[in-house]
Amino acid sequence: MKLLRYLFINILIILAPIYGNWDLISNGERCQGTVFEIKEIKQQLFFETYPQISYKVGNKNYKIQGPENADYPLGSKLELIYPQDNPSAAIIYSVSGFLSQWYTIMAFVLLIMWNAFYLSFLKGKPKYDNSRTSKSQLPK
Repeated sequence: MKLLRYLFINILIILAPIYGNWDLISNGERCQGTVFEIKEIKQQLFFETYPQISYKVGNKNYKIQGPENADYPLGSKLELIYPQDNPSAAIIYSVSGFLSQWYTIMAFVLLIMWNAFYLSFLKGKPKYDNSRTSKSQLPK
C-alpha cells in the first residue's frame, strides 16, 4: 500500500507539466514562426546559441527566443502555440517547447526532493544473516 502511494505521488509530479500547460494545449491558437537569426551569448566559458523566431498574428509581428542550443537552422519553419489573449507568449509546439517551460523544471526539482525525502525515511534496516558464521570460524 505504501509503495502504491509512493508511485501515485511520483506519477502526479510527472504529470504536473501537462497540467500546467493544459489550458494552452486545449485552447491555444497555433501559428507558424520562422527562425530569422541565431544569437550567440557568452555564458562564462562557453557560448550558448538561441534561435530567434518571428511570427505574425493578425497584423502584428512578434519575436520570441527559442530554447538554448536548439538545432533550428536559419529559415526553418516551426509551429508555435500561444494563449488566445496573449499572442506574445508563444512557445514552440513540440515536446522540447513544453519541456522548456518552468512547470517542467519545477516538477523535476519536486520529483528529486520527494524521492530523496521518501527514501531517507524508509523504515527498516538491512538485516544481516549471521547464521552462516559458525563459532569455529570466529577469531579467538
